[in-house]
Amino acid sequence: MFVVKASSDFAAKRVEYLYDAMKQEKKYDTLFIVRGLRFYVHLVVLSACSEFFWTNKDQLEEIFSPFDFDVIDAILKYCYTGEISIADRHYDKLMELANRLEVKIPPRHETVDLSNCLEVLKSTEDSDLKTEAMDLTLGNFETLHKTKDFLNLPLFNVNEILKSNYLNVPSEEDVFNAVKLWVNHDNANRKSDLAQLMRSARLSLLSIEFFIDEILTFCHSCADCMTTLRQAVKDKKDKSFVPRETPRRKIKGYKMALVGGWDIDTANTIDIFDGLKNSWTLSKNIGINKYYFASVLVGDWIVIIGGKKSLLEPMTSVEYIDLKSGQKQPLKPLNQARYDLSAVTLRRGSSTDVYAIGGFGGGFLSSVERWSSDTGDWEIIAPLLVAISNQSASVIVDKICITGGLTSGRISTNKVQMYSVETNSWTYRAQMIQGRYNHSSVAFKGKLYVAGGFDYQTWTYLDSVEHYDPNANVWTAFIKLPEFALGISLGCFQNKLFSLGGFTSDVWEYDETNKTWKASTSLSRERRYAVAHVIPYDSII
Repeated sequence: MFVVKASSDFAAKRVEYLYDAMKQEKKYDTLFIVRGLRFYVHLVVLSACSEFFWTNKDQLEEIFSPFDFDVIDAILKYCYTGEISIADRHYDKLMELANRLEVKIPPRHETVDLSNCLEVLKSTEDSDLKTEAMDLTLGNFETLHKTKDFLNLPLFNVNEILKSNYLNVPSEEDVFNAVKLWVNHDNANRKSDLAQLMRSARLSLLSIEFFIDEILTFCHSCADCMTTLRQAVKDKKDKSFVPRETPRRKIKGYKMALVGGWDIDTANTIDIFDGLKNSWTLSKNIGINKYYFASVLVGDWIVIIGGKKSLLEPMTSVEYIDLKSGQKQPLKPLNQARYDLSAVTLRRGSSTDVYAIGGFGGGFLSSVERWSSDTGDWEIIAPLLVAISNQSASVIVDKICITGGLTSGRISTNKVQMYSVETNSWTYRAQMIQGRYNHSSVAFKGKLYVAGGFDYQTWTYLDSVEHYDPNANVWTAFIKLPEFALGISLGCFQNKLFSLGGFTSDVWEYDETNKTWKASTSLSRERRYAVAHVIPYDSII
């Protein structure tokens, strides 16, 4: 058998050829004219983007007639190339035309927030963005269901929202009211969708009075609804009936937890950010009774590693806080007592491994220990290339990256050490622009960001930020923080980069659009030398 496989860009080049042919008015199969302007297209290409073109090919001139050339040209280019470049002033008209043509255009936003989550939910094919958009929609449904973006959602999206166990609503009456608003927005075309939406509502949780006064009044002309409604009323009257639906909608999503502190009082609580309420609260006292420890997230555990109780008392103790129960439990202790260490997690086969790295324990430490979730034991692995404390550790491209820190002789270094699990060895990478310790680092969108800290040699508090490209092995200066940032925590939450705490309770969010740091909701208290973790919304701490 003779087999040939073309290059990976073969299909793309064929479509590029057709796009060039369209622009040169060659080999087209369809022509439509809008205000004297001729558009030569290949209907089979457009139909591959939306069947609407084929089923409405005789009405294209009428459909396109209200729109400017730039909007029409952008839509056609997208159908051929998957790319759009258009001025912001045309964006709303572009989306209007795309909706009419049933062309799904991804959102123009790289991040998801309350202002665009419904638009992202409707148009994106990116599973991560779609999940984030759905979480925001479910958590803020009480507000969002009254907006124009919700009223313009297609049936599929509305049904997906209403069926979710995680829909955050005061009562099921609010679900019906949202259905009513959506149907009435285009009653002539949406009345037939009512039966399907009513099957998504938790009808057995509604009162008989609400049934009679609201639901039957609104749905009486929909014959398909009546079977569903009659069964719901029968169930309500049946005293032995136990509704299959979840009695209460749950909230799906995540919170950000800031763990650790510069003294026992601070470290005994966790600052928790609720993205749905846009507020920080303090957890109950979790009984850590030490500080200057490291923490990592392992499944539903926050693992607390090392630390100290007093000036000269490094500790070997390791414990975890169970996010489901809120209880603290011990784990096997470290081999080496240490504080001012760093810690990260990595997957290795079936195990989630925890790495306790460097720190101080009677001197600067180069030793590294690894805990396995499979065995529950700590083992000594390859040491750092230089003994160090007060460094920062992050994982990027499946490797541990140690930045900066304080070395023997009280030198705040700019050295970068990287660990490979495969070879169990450390290597030096490109040095940072600025030597620093008591700083923070985090991997964000393919780069490693480092911010703040202290330069011991010049006795300078730092507000500088830089990021590392692991592929190019290059550090680049980034936008400075608005204030010096000793003991800050960098964190990623809802696809955004944050700088948290330090010697203040300030929180700064990086605004990618305007290339600046902007003030965000402040912590409940000053917190420094902490680590930010993203935890499930229903965590009990």
